[in-house]
Amino acid sequence: MSHPLRPRHDRDINGGVRARAFSRRGILAGIGQSLALLAACSALPPGPPASPEPAPTSPPNATPLAAPTPSGLARTCVVAPVVRPTPIPYPGYTEMEPSTGLHVTGPAQEVDPITYRLKVIGLVEQLLSLSYDDIRCLPKTQAHTWLTCPGFFTDEADLAGFTFADLFAVARPQAQATRVRLASVEGYTVLFGLDEVLASGNFLAYQWKEEPLPASHGFPLRGVFPLKSGANWVKWVTQIELS
Repeated sequence: MSHPLRPRHDRDINGGVRARAFSRRGILAGIGQSLALLAACSALPPGPPASPEPAPTSPPNATPLAAPTPSGLARTCVVAPVVRPTPIPYPGYTEMEPSTGLHVTGPAQEVDPITYRLKVIGLVEQLLSLSYDDIRCLPKTQAHTWLTCPGFFTDEADLAGFTFADLFAVARPQAQATRVRLASVEGYTVLFGLDEVLASGNFLAYQWKEEPLPASHGFPLRGVFPLKSGANWVKWVTQIELS
């Protein structure tokens, strides 16, 4: 079942002219098969993955946004401290959490916001290793959207984060980059075309209802792809590789 998107954006979620400058003619190369989590709409309950494709590893020269800060990230940004969300008891496969009103398909992953880093690697001019504070300093976008696991459930949520265009304005994809792979802390990966992630409505979320994402729904960072099934909404995103 398809649902419309009703965006409430602080800015153009396409990134305007900047998004078009980065656009390439990408194709969807496939969806990684791994744990059945909220981001993986599967007819089977969670179990050991069958020969999962390993997440790409970070090069040793990926550097944090220290001094000097790459252009595109606010140098004077100050964000409030965040306490790691307490995991909610797992209600069972495709069951709804009473406290959030959202469905889950697997247990939460616990990620420490102090040590967390979002790596941006591959065909980029600037390798990145962004802290949780760094990603919250990128220009903010938000939307009221739906996540659908066909045949199982549809969840409605207010999410906020930053666009791929704003992230790539800092990393600066190389001319030959056409694909983008999102990797989760537990090894789940999804491969997109560069054009796909830059499409209107797609972004990376770190907030739900003006609060940090619940641990069971991707804290500290998850993909948001309203026109795609929940299998594409990678949770606990820790690495983005351009190729």
